[in-house]
Amino acid sequence: MPFAKEKHQPSIYYETIGKGTPIIFIPPPGVGHLTFRYQVTLMDVCKVITFDIRGDCRSGRSSEPMTMTQLAYDVKRVLDANQVDKAIICGYSNGAYIAQEFAFIYPERTAGVILMGGYFAVRSFLLEKEYQIGVWAAKNELMTLLAAALAKSHFSDNQHMKELYSEIIRTDPQMLANQYHLGLHYSSADRLQQIKVPLLLIYGAEDYYIQSYQYLFRKVVRDIEVVYIQGTKHQVPTKAPYECNALIRNWMTRKKLIKPYKTVKKRM
Repeated sequence: MPFAKEKHQPSIYYETIGKGTPIIFIPPPGVGHLTFRYQVTLMDVCKVITFDIRGDCRSGRSSEPMTMTQLAYDVKRVLDANQVDKAIICGYSNGAYIAQEFAFIYPERTAGVILMGGYFAVRSFLLEKEYQIGVWAAKNELMTLLAAALAKSHFSDNQHMKELYSEIIRTDPQMLANQYHLGLHYSSADRLQQIKVPLLLIYGAEDYYIQSYQYLFRKVVRDIEVVYIQGTKHQVPTKAPYECNALIRNWMTRKKLIKPYKTVKKRM
């Protein structure tokens, strides 16, 4: 199994498929690479990279305090392991935090940013409660309950639900609690103007208490597009994969982020 390894750092599990413009998908806490199992269909135009955040699923554990800078560095480690100099950085939910942090710290490695159900801070009552429940469940090591809830909320297919459950249950409870706690108190609001690459925000049309975060992004990021997927709440990559992938393809094409394949003419 492929891991990004470094001395004194936990090993980061990743999977890579396809050729073309690299795109790396960053998951929310606990759920890992299988969250983006439907995005692998982008492999015909992209090198699709998925991974497990440190402490989650198959990735290694660490006792050191968790920081967003550290999590962004892990993204860099995965890109380095794949010999990728520059990629489209896609973060889903809390993973959007990590995507933003990566774009701030490594602008030279960032070709574009996609945020699915993304936000810059926890500034709504319902979102705050979700994080607090996550912290509480992880601290009390209620991983069976948490894994079941996360798997069911993401997948309708029973087999895919079971497979995600089996991955989440491997997650380290304390590191998961730290990840939720970090997300609860993080804010990128004062740095959003540093995003100089194309930015795509994808929201579920029924994800009502997340959509309002778009307005600050719209205000300070120059090259930005915001799209809604009808009939969908927060779980955009798993509950509306076809629409989600079509939006990503269309955006990458228009922003000229997809490298066209070169065809070699045969000599007669």
